[in-house]
Amino acid sequence: MMQSAYWRGMALPILCLAITACSKPDARANAADPNTPAVVKVPPPILPGDTARKVVEPAVTDDAARQMVSRNYALAGAGLAMIDPNLISAAYSSDAELTTPNGKFTGTQAILKEFKSFGMDGSVKLFNRQSAQLKIVDSTVVDSGTYTVVRKTARADSTIEHGAYAAVWRIHAPPMDWVMTKDHLYAAAKRKGK
Repeated sequence: MMQSAYWRGMALPILCLAITACSKPDARANAADPNTPAVVKVPPPILPGDTARKVVEPAVTDDAARQMVSRNYALAGAGLAMIDPNLISAAYSSDAELTTPNGKFTGTQAILKEFKSFGMDGSVKLFNRQSAQLKIVDSTVVDSGTYTVVRKTARADSTIEHGAYAAVWRIHAPPMDWVMTKDHLYAAAKRKGK
């Protein structure tokens, strides 16, 4: 009797175990079944912030950049009029490129040599640049506009030359040392002045 009571007590757990074992689906059988729904892995969603270009703030404002390049152009122009090579070379980086109708000149020594032929002989009375378009990208300022050169010799009337220029300035960290890395002076038209 004891034995039959023992088996009756064990019958319920054995029955539950058998039902559980028989009711679990075989993973291999489901994979082979054509009626099994496919599992599709979807990539994570892309949010607008993930693809938006990061806006890099310029080193200076447009007004501050225009004032700085105007000041530096005035100093370089004064260097040409006063025959002061230090004022001219201070405006250019050591590996700057100057392009004129005479050719391309790289480095401050070559640039000074070209400016000597341009008028560092006392004939230039005024060399003025007027900025027309200015664009700031990171720590680079791209500037273009027109220039005016007034020449005067002892035996002739003064002549006024007008031309265009395009320059690229590089801004260094404080104390905000600005230097031209590229300067292109386009051919000027001459006319007689007073």
